[in-house]
Amino acid sequence: MELIKEWWGAIMAVSGLGVWMIRLESSTKIAMRVIARLERQMESDRKAAQSARQETNDMLREMRGDIKRLLERNRS
Repeated sequence: MELIKEWWGAIMAVSGLGVWMIRLESSTKIAMRVIARLERQMESDRKAAQSARQETNDMLREMRGDIKRLLERNRS
């Protein structure tokens, strides 16, 4: 009993450190899942933006061709 009274502070400190480490590990795992989800979402957004830019470029290319044809028709 004397041994427990003598080392009570150290035992509690080690127990507290163990609990803190477990909570830290849990927080780290949650953060890693959130980061992975955000990376997937960012990749999806990047692909959607690329597709939208390609569609806009195609439409502008078509409009440029139409304008050139109209200008050539008016010159003739």
